[in-house]
Amino acid sequence: MEFTPLLTTFGIIALAEFGDKTQLTVIALSAGYDRIKVFTGVILAFTLVTALGVLVGNTLFKFVNPDLIKIFAGLLFIAFGVFTLLSKESCEKDETNATTLTGNPLISTFGMIALAEMGDKTQLSAITLVAKYDSPYLVFAGAVLALGFISLLGILAGKKLCEIVPLSKIRIGAGALFILFGILFLAGF
Repeated sequence: MEFTPLLTTFGIIALAEFGDKTQLTVIALSAGYDRIKVFTGVILAFTLVTALGVLVGNTLFKFVNPDLIKIFAGLLFIAFGVFTLLSKESCEKDETNATTLTGNPLISTFGMIALAEMGDKTQLSAITLVAKYDSPYLVFAGAVLALGFISLLGILAGKKLCEIVPLSKIRIGAGALFILFGILFLAGF
């Protein structure tokens, strides 16, 4: 079996996602919420979005206007940013009662990441790589592995950040970051 599609996809997607808005979102979420729930939400979202990109490809965007997805994602990010600025979470180990936009860090993470990634460069890269290699399973595996790896790095960074920086400062930075991403989505970036 030829593993070039898997390895190429892993490399391209990992580089594309490193330092991306999604990784910054994961860092911010993991600084104040249960990291296992954040990681689970991220992996589920990436799996869904990557599967849509690989299996459905451009057909999806014939039925769902990408601009509508970006507007909804922008509004969600702004709402989450405002909520983050107003919340009073802690970095303590027992984060099971952490409240997010939906009341559940896993669902909030899943929703934010899934919406942010629809039509994103990593999803479009997966679509392109499937067309190039005609190997949807290996491209899918490479993309999800890369996105999971980069997200895990973000979660570890978020945990360390929470140990060094007071949560009140993280909350202000994260809230402002979410609002900025929301505005960028709405502006078409």
